[in-house]
Amino acid sequence: MNVLLTGASGFLGSHIYRGLSVDHLVTTVGRQQVGHRHISCDLAAEVPKLPQQQFDYVVHAAGKAHSVPRNRQELAEYEQVNVQGTARLLAALERLPSLPEAIVHISTVLVYGRDEGYWLTEETALRDNGVYGLSKIKAETLVQAWGQRTGVRSAILRLPLVLAEEPSGNMAALMTAIRRGYYVRLGDGAARRSMVRADDIATIIPRAAAIGGIFNLTDGCHPSVRELDEMIAQYVGRKRVMAVPVGLAKAVARAGDGVNALIGRKFPLDSIALRKLTSSLTFSDQAARQRLNWNPRPVLDLFV
Repeated sequence: MNVLLTGASGFLGSHIYRGLSVDHLVTTVGRQQVGHRHISCDLAAEVPKLPQQQFDYVVHAAGKAHSVPRNRQELAEYEQVNVQGTARLLAALERLPSLPEAIVHISTVLVYGRDEGYWLTEETALRDNGVYGLSKIKAETLVQAWGQRTGVRSAILRLPLVLAEEPSGNMAALMTAIRRGYYVRLGDGAARRSMVRADDIATIIPRAAAIGGIFNLTDGCHPSVRELDEMIAQYVGRKRVMAVPVGLAKAVARAGDGVNALIGRKFPLDSIALRKLTSSLTFSDQAARQRLNWNPRPVLDLFV
């Protein structure tokens, strides 16, 4: 099958590219060349000139994430990349001799805008809770509306924290902190979080393209903070993880509230951050299990 893939040079996109390339002919779109069939394009600024051929389906994995905007320009980049970039891709697809059968859009569970909750389903109302989540809500809306108008089947995959053997972003920073001994667990570490393996996401994409719909993807285990940091500590050769009582953490957070009231949330630990770090947030993947035959592997197996 012929597949068009955006974001193949990114962390998740690279896993998707490797997975699909086994039995698909993959054409990539992006600023950095990946593979021999590549279209150089910055979706944040231009509409790609796609080859005049038939694509069976499209995977849109390009996007901006994992950075806190420090000024108006960085704030605007989320709109330019995640929203306008999606609109430019859809415009390019309409210029093809024939439309693809399906589009798979990679999204995030942050569209739910929740800091805590258990087993949130795809029916949970979307809520703006930050510039990244809002930009992904807008992008999802574009893809769904375009699919309804053109008759192209759309699938939206909402992902929690994505891990791999070579982690990036916040997980890479966590592993470094544990390895060097300056990571500190806050409280008992009982809070649970949904996670998913990057290589499992790659394997489910063809099925999602064939079925369509909106799906949360998790590993189904939702490990606790303690389970995760202890497994990573063992993996990187640390004997134990330091922890501070939640009472002490709350005292530091209250001090952080006062500091941030003066300087604008630059102190890393305040009451808002502490609540996020010590609250459980999990998502149900039952829809994917029932409709896509989703059968993921535990994330913690990566660190065995």
